[in-house]
Amino acid sequence: MIRMVALDSIEQETLDKLTRIVFQAYGLGCEYAGEVPVPKEAVKGEALDAVELLAKAQGVKSFADDKIVYLTTRPFLARELPSGKAPTAGFAQYAGERAVVTTHGLPGGEALLKRLAKQVVHDVGHLWELHHCLDPRCSMYATWAPSFSTGEPILCTFCREKSEAKIRLAKT
Repeated sequence: MIRMVALDSIEQETLDKLTRIVFQAYGLGCEYAGEVPVPKEAVKGEALDAVELLAKAQGVKSFADDKIVYLTTRPFLARELPSGKAPTAGFAQYAGERAVVTTHGLPGGEALLKRLAKQVVHDVGHLWELHHCLDPRCSMYATWAPSFSTGEPILCTFCREKSEAKIRLAKT
């Protein structure tokens, strides 16, 4: 099960549509699990520290193989990479339980939903140990590539099969 948790107020219609899209991408239950406060330790001025947020965020009722995606409207601190600072729209504990995604800087309406869903599908993929994909149509394509913001929130056949194998393994 994938559980969506709001850290800020997000429209119920957006949450309902988002959970349906993520369900379609993974063929696995996805539900809204409520709202929790942002941990004080994660607040750094106007931005949030995504790593600290995932470490300190309040949990929700879940089972051992569930994945939790926290949603926020606030920006994240830029990540330090060898090539310099990189803007962050989402962050996942690779092979872990938790991910966080922001709506900050995204357009409104259906464009918001499509881009947000693509980012959520991408970060949930990292939770199931999926790496970046070479197929630019796949949600596991590198998020910093200009084409990531276009297209549908779907997985290519390879990434879908790999995620299904990880899901089956988690259920045993």
